[in-house]
Amino acid sequence: MGDRGDPGEMTGKAGTIAPKRVLALIASPRTLGNCETFAKEISRRIPEAHTLKLLRLTSLTIRPCRACYGCVMGNPCPEEDDMQFLLGQIAAADALILASPVYYLGANAIIKSICDRGFLFFNILEETYRKPVILLNFFGIPDRAGMAPQMLETFAMFLGISVKASLLIEAALPGEALMNEKNIELADRLGKILFSPDSIKPERGCPFCGSQIIRIAQKDFICTVCHGTLGIDADGNFIPLKDGGIIGPPEHMLLHREWLRGMKKKFQENKKKIIQTIAAYKDDGEWIKPPPRS
Repeated sequence: MGDRGDPGEMTGKAGTIAPKRVLALIASPRTLGNCETFAKEISRRIPEAHTLKLLRLTSLTIRPCRACYGCVMGNPCPEEDDMQFLLGQIAAADALILASPVYYLGANAIIKSICDRGFLFFNILEETYRKPVILLNFFGIPDRAGMAPQMLETFAMFLGISVKASLLIEAALPGEALMNEKNIELADRLGKILFSPDSIKPERGCPFCGSQIIRIAQKDFICTVCHGTLGIDADGNFIPLKDGGIIGPPEHMLLHREWLRGMKKKFQENKKKIIQTIAAYKDDGEWIKPPPRS
């Protein structure tokens, strides 16, 4: 069921249309769980000729960022793990489906691990900008989705990809999401909009990026994803006040890299004073380490 569409379009012969490549990023360790089966159901509903490739994110080795700024300065990342492989797969895809279960009011921790290495996203922005993505969060306890949507939306934003839908789906048991006829209809709609101009927008959310996770500030509201400043009208709808300065074309998003490079320069200029300041704390306290494993 991975290849869809007219067989003639799938051959890649001269004069034929190459099939689209859809990459499903599955942030669940569970085989044939809701994340995996729902992504496959969406694929079955995509009318365009395509191939479905799946990548189980929890099978990857993604090490913590060392905060060395090497990649920011244009050097290779010193971590030899699966991050470059992941970025290559994302860059090669024509569209993405990102699905995660909700664990303790957040997405699977692998999403945060990948985002923490997000400086490397700068290297593929030209290839990922405006690619369509569907974001899916599956939760078991009613009304207990927490920050999970924010984590997936942040992942999408820093890759510059276009969110066609960011949805919460209540389903705890394996395959439970597809036991609901309304969810089957939803999968059908998602399949049809993935490569179309259409999208599913929330009734109430950030007017800049659509996120529904909003922080209450002293005088107004701040979107926790794009950091746009929002007001609220008499009907309780959010109104845009100030762009957060994050969302934009690749050249706009790359301005953040230039800011980071400026901070590296600032560090070099103040290195002596910084070292003098932190050196006084070197011997405070005692570090605790786990016992060696036998």
